[in-house]
This record gives sequence, structure tokens and C-alpha cells, in this order.
Amino acid sequence: MLDNVKFPFTVELAGDSIWGYTGPSTVTVTGIHIEAEEDSNYKLVSVTHDTDWRIYTDTGFEKAISEAVGFEVDFTEQGMQDDGYATLEN
Repeated sequence: MLDNVKFPFTVELAGDSIWGYTGPSTVTVTGIHIEAEEDSNYKLVSVTHDTDWRIYTDTGFEKAISEAVGFEVDFTEQGMQDDGYATLEN
């Protein structure tokens, strides 16, 4: 799935996070790990990046990660986000 992705890469944020993110408008993604459940279409996508957790809900980040992994993802719950780390799911 990630054969054509070269790390690190830059993501342009949409700036629409509901958490008042005030950092840079671009985020550098340094890694993506996908965990797929057997007998299910569910996938957990873990992303390492260079900013804080308040990018949570930014649609530009979701779109860029969806394009990188080749399927649509949305952020998981807020408690699963951390500085430098985001989780998304399909």
C-alpha cells in the first residue's frame, strides 16, 4: 500500500481543526503504519508527524493521508491523538 510513498513528505493543512491549532500550515509526515484486521475491511492507520495533536479533525491532513494509503480514512477518537502521533481509520 505504501510502496510509492517517500518519507518524509509534507501535508498542507486545511486549517479547519476544531481545536484551535495555531502552528504551521504544513506538517511533515515521517511515517505511516497500517494495521489490518483479518476477515474485516477495518484498518487502523498510525501516522508520525512533526507537530502537536491539535491538528486533530483537520480535513487537509485526513485527505493527504487517505491519498498516501490509497483508501479513505478519518481520525479516530481525540484521546488516541498525541503530539507527533495521529491515528486514523477507515
